Amino acid sequence: MSGVLDPHTIEQEILRIREKESTPFSAGTKTNLFTLLIFRGSTIAAPGAADPVESTLAFLLGKRPARILTLTRANAEKTEAVVSGRCYPDRKNRGVCFEEVRIACGNDGLGADPGAWAPLAIRELPVFAWMPDTLEEELALWEPALRQAAGIFDKLVVDSSHGARAAANGGNALGALGRLRDAVADAFIVSDFSWRRGQVLREQSARAFDPMDMRPHLAAIRRVQLYGGSPAEAQLFFAWLRARLGRVVEVDHAFAGPLAEGFKVTFTLEGSPAVEIGCTKGGCLSRGEEKAGFKAPVDGEILMAEVDDFTRDAVFLEALAHA
Repeated sequence: MSGVLDPHTIEQEILRIREKESTPFSAGTKTNLFTLLIFRGSTIAAPGAADPVESTLAFLLGKRPARILTLTRANAEKTEAVVSGRCYPDRKNRGVCFEEVRIACGNDGLGADPGAWAPLAIRELPVFAWMPDTLEEELALWEPALRQAAGIFDKLVVDSSHGARAAANGGNALGALGRLRDAVADAFIVSDFSWRRGQVLREQSARAFDPMDMRPHLAAIRRVQLYGGSPAEAQLFFAWLRARLGRVVEVDHAFAGPLAEGFKVTFTLEGSPAVEIGCTKGGCLSRGEEKAGFKAPVDGEILMAEVDDFTRDAVFLEALAHA
């Protein structure tokens, strides 16, 4: 169905689609677990290019049933909505479905008003907001709506590494996120894909200095150099280090690249040999003579972890403040 943004009509259409799509799965259809609000700009993907958001959502299809509201800025006079649905059988042959409403927010301002689409969020269930595109640009478009809707959703998930601006300077994206977080205080949880991707950096750095004979070297760390990771991932990692050490050390993001392609961290110590940890592109994580398998999470895995987790990550918030 395509038409005006009318919550009552949309709910009726969702019910019709739900009955239609669930018919092939005789064992029954799983009910929704949450509502996902996706805030996007006017440019989704280059012509002919795949939309990474679709591949991320495809990872959840068949695993997590949800109502998904996608809001996109459109260069049109009026706001319009399109309703659809898709299902995939789980291991018990139950239909795990997405109820999808795509809202093209026109120049009438209706789509930018949370009061127009908030009734479509299932308030008895968790409500997540996701900003998957260039964070600086999307916040400039949607921050007023996010502030107005602060009482509607429970968690905001962003990706501070996405977009050309983030590739050049991740600090701007993190600064914008920090300002939004300060503005809404504790109205909702804030999380970042970049922080999830950087978990391997934090874990392996902590492990390197965990043995009793290595702990005295923490006070001798003078410089940290990172090869790999986006600028935002690097800044969050360095901010985490500063917070953990309780002091400022010299840092150098020597090379930017996907963590999944490999990374190396070098800790320069005063009066002792440097400590190196790293991962090769093949996925072998090494620390001295210790080796273990490593697989970087894909975006679908990160999104699923985010919608399954309601924990307020105090360590992330501390790193965000330092970043």
